[in-house]
Amino acid sequence: MCESKDPALRCRVFPIKILCDTLRVISTNKLLFSSILCFTTLPLSYLSFTLTISTHTLRLRIYHLEALARVVSTRMEARHVWHESRDDAVSLLHTKALFSLLYFPLSLAAAVSSVHVTVSAVQGKPPAVCSALRHNWKRPAVTSVFVYVILLAFAPVPRVLSAPFVTAWVRVLVRVLGSGAEVYLMAVMSLALVVSVAEDRVGLDAIWAGSWLMKERRVCAWILSGFLVLVSWLMNWKVGVLMESENWVIGVFVCLYALVVPFSYVITTVFYCESRRLIEIKEQQSRDNQDCVSLSLSL
Repeated sequence: MCESKDPALRCRVFPIKILCDTLRVISTNKLLFSSILCFTTLPLSYLSFTLTISTHTLRLRIYHLEALARVVSTRMEARHVWHESRDDAVSLLHTKALFSLLYFPLSLAAAVSSVHVTVSAVQGKPPAVCSALRHNWKRPAVTSVFVYVILLAFAPVPRVLSAPFVTAWVRVLVRVLGSGAEVYLMAVMSLALVVSVAEDRVGLDAIWAGSWLMKERRVCAWILSGFLVLVSWLMNWKVGVLMESENWVIGVFVCLYALVVPFSYVITTVFYCESRRLIEIKEQQSRDNQDCVSLSLSL
């Protein structure tokens, strides 16, 4: 009988397995990931927290002016407050654009190097980080622009969908469902970025490939993405609390965030490699079954 029963075919990509494989990859490439940490994610984390701290007062002022504009008694006062809020928002946007000139290349270098090292480790090949950075940055750069635009466009969707409802619990439910969908979208976008580094795909093609790789493993991807989002949210929330007292502990969170960034890339890349491997096994078994059927019909 020509039936193949490979145990790997019945394997499910569980989050715990992905996390264990991630730790194994990092432990076997400590020197490379330490270099990635020092030269990319640590400066990236410092820039990110510097931006957050330097614009904290401005963001609070914008929120205050927007709230004030809704309760002022006259239209003229409201218009004046909205103008002030708009000017502050433009100033905030300019500051973020200035930081992005340094943030984007560092983020791109961290993504390309982390994904390349992880894929090489999984495939048992020696990594060539410098070569990957020189020759393999254009596709992920273009894909990251698509990812940013899609996530930016989806961000207000849960709030907009919940606005028409009057009942509080319905609005909360819509927000929760929308946030869950956003977490799933983040998982797809993260996988698309990995695909653009590991394969010859770019833009929407990489996003489609990432979504296709997640079939039958969407729950696992959603859990992993939710875990990373939760960690980032907790860190940002804690930093927001610490900024009120200007605590030196913020420096600790700068280092922690620098660790989280490559860790998230490695998790996504391990998930990509495992998904690709299982799909190839399944396709091979399907071809074997077809050969068996053809052979039995010819007898």
